[in-house]
Amino acid sequence: MPAERKRILVIDDDPDMHAALRLILEPAGYQVTCCTTGPEGLATMRRDPPDLLLLDIMLATPTEGFHLAHEMRHDGRLQSVPIIMISALGESMERECGEEIGNGSLRVERFIDKPFQAATILNAVNAILAAGPGAGGQAAAGER
Repeated sequence: MPAERKRILVIDDDPDMHAALRLILEPAGYQVTCCTTGPEGLATMRRDPPDLLLLDIMLATPTEGFHLAHEMRHDGRLQSVPIIMISALGESMERECGEEIGNGSLRVERFIDKPFQAATILNAVNAILAAGPGAGGQAAAGER
């Protein structure tokens, strides 16, 4: 019996990002679902939690991604879903916003800056999913 394909949810308001992530992840065997808003993504996850979430920080508001991640960590069905945050904000802004929203307790497995290399995304996804739920893993070179 073939192994079940891992399900990845992408929440990003940019359709080009959806297309790019599908091009990277689907040939690697992942099932990719995309949502353009935080509320749509949250509803999708509550219906059927994914194995991994790729989450843009800046959606309807500059910090909506952080708020969504914070809400997930307080939802019994979603708290163990690993999160990779993808952003054009830059490292210092990501850390500052993350600490402000989660008081330093917001657990996100990785931050990856836009623009990114396909290998960066694929390596992070592979490592986190191989580690299992809630394991996170260490960031490889070029990732945080």
